[in-house]
Amino acid sequence: MEKHIIPADQFPVKIDNNIYMLGNYFFNLFLVIGKHQSAIFEVGISAVADAVISQLEGLNVQPNFLISSHPHSDHITGLPGLAERFPKAQIIAAQGAREFLEHPKAGALLFKEDRFMGKRLADFHLTPGRPSLETIPDLKNADIVTGKKRLDLGGISLDLIKAEGHSPGSIIGIVPERKIIFCSDSLGFHFPGRGYQPLFFTRADAYISTLNFILDFKPAIICPAHQGPLKGDDALKGAKNSLNITLDIIKMIQNSSLPDEVLAEKIFKQSYKDEFTIYTEDNIKNCSHLLVKRAKEAATL
Repeated sequence: MEKHIIPADQFPVKIDNNIYMLGNYFFNLFLVIGKHQSAIFEVGISAVADAVISQLEGLNVQPNFLISSHPHSDHITGLPGLAERFPKAQIIAAQGAREFLEHPKAGALLFKEDRFMGKRLADFHLTPGRPSLETIPDLKNADIVTGKKRLDLGGISLDLIKAEGHSPGSIIGIVPERKIIFCSDSLGFHFPGRGYQPLFFTRADAYISTLNFILDFKPAIICPAHQGPLKGDDALKGAKNSLNITLDIIKMIQNSSLPDEVLAEKIFKQSYKDEFTIYTEDNIKNCSHLLVKRAKEAATL
């Protein structure tokens, strides 16, 4: 893993003209700067909020839009810090995100995971800029995307499209003029040099459809939310690799005679290493159980 890590002092990373990657190696946020407005896609975790604020100040940018890709802990807990610093910015989220956060169990899980992720970043000498989250992120005044929404930033567009398969309340972003896609976790979790961990937590068939959408778009640059972007040939190769791995793991689960518990433990042991240890064991074990459940709910491949 160490050879793939992008050093913190290299952030912000220029992805394309007027498009930057903020945050750090583990948690990537993407800034799109137009002639009149700017937008951040992804809001990260509370531990990276101050680094992102500093990076924005270094670029002399005050974003007009803060876009949460989906309401999982590693994609929403940075919102309060960013919203406090940039109070005029319009928050954007997908339909279903607010309801997910309002679930009675959401708060405790968000706080636990956010606290753990901050401590793990410190293990990699990425010191959190603030204490972990104590209040659930507020989406009551967010602009809600129900299908597709275009942000005209001035000379550059950012299309926001509701995505299915990974999480409730999920969106992906596209810069059509540049063939750039901000796919969040819809590509799976990328282990540079090793492949992808599928993340079809709501519906496997919808997750596959989203992967096919990414492939059909023929992106020049794919920007997942973790471990940096994929450019050129690596972009299409990465999407194809993720789709093939996803299909293989679904087939493995569907064709196995092993009990669900054993299958989930097998998936956990294979995946919980390197970058994935930024999350709690309980979280990834729950994710492994979800993969087994969703694979068995899907049509037989």
